[in-house]
Amino acid sequence: MRTYDTIDTAGAFPSTDETSALHSGATLLASLGTGHNRDWASIAAGTSDTEVLKYLRAVNTAATTRHLNAIYVSFNHEPNAKIDAGKGSPAQYVAAWRHVYQLAADARLNAQTGGRLRWVWILNANGFDHPSTANSFWPGARTVDVVGVDGYVTGSCSKKTSGNYLDPAKNATKPEAVFGPALNWSTAHAAGKSVFIPEWGSVPFTNPGLRPSFIQAMTHYVVAHPQIGAVMYWNDHAHHDSCDYTLDKDLASQRALAAMGAHAHFQAHP
Repeated sequence: MRTYDTIDTAGAFPSTDETSALHSGATLLASLGTGHNRDWASIAAGTSDTEVLKYLRAVNTAATTRHLNAIYVSFNHEPNAKIDAGKGSPAQYVAAWRHVYQLAADARLNAQTGGRLRWVWILNANGFDHPSTANSFWPGARTVDVVGVDGYVTGSCSKKTSGNYLDPAKNATKPEAVFGPALNWSTAHAAGKSVFIPEWGSVPFTNPGLRPSFIQAMTHYVVAHPQIGAVMYWNDHAHHDSCDYTLDKDLASQRALAAMGAHAHFQAHP
């Protein structure tokens, strides 16, 4: 399950949703955002250490209490998104990530130091289209356990107001076009590390068969690429534009996603 927290609410972990997920036995990937009035430079300078450590200790305690091997955590996912442009430079983001990671390491909360935290570094898919962008935000293999990529088939939805979107070019609904650059980058820069797709989805199109076809293609794509360790569909609206990825009224896409979940590749093994 994917959850989102901030430094402002660090003392509230686990939330009701997180508690429910942990109780059900779900694997949890929790993001820690900067919250209000914090930039990357100030976090790297240690001004939020008390709150950050309180959060990370709470996550680790939740894992140990429930006898989980790991809870996955991410600091400021998608730092290459436009909404984060005011938080600082890529170099300042890297410094902040390394500082937060080192806080956990010094407190022996990371898997490498006896704890249960595993770190997922997440960019938007377009951050891998130009390797120099991914490189500039990369904090280094020593501080990252998993490479993450969030990607969507959008149909230029951010430029629309609502409704179905015009059918995109054929290659735009191919998973390789969305996620291929991230897998290639990870192979070149983080060899041996798993890749997560923590957020993926598609808006509806004029052709109602396109979205379920994309979900079916994702099933085959993930099966064919064993370096992908996890995928989570974003069944919601985007939070900053008109993009709508919900499947609530799309039975064909619901069936495609259910079939994906039932595929043998996605079944848990003891």
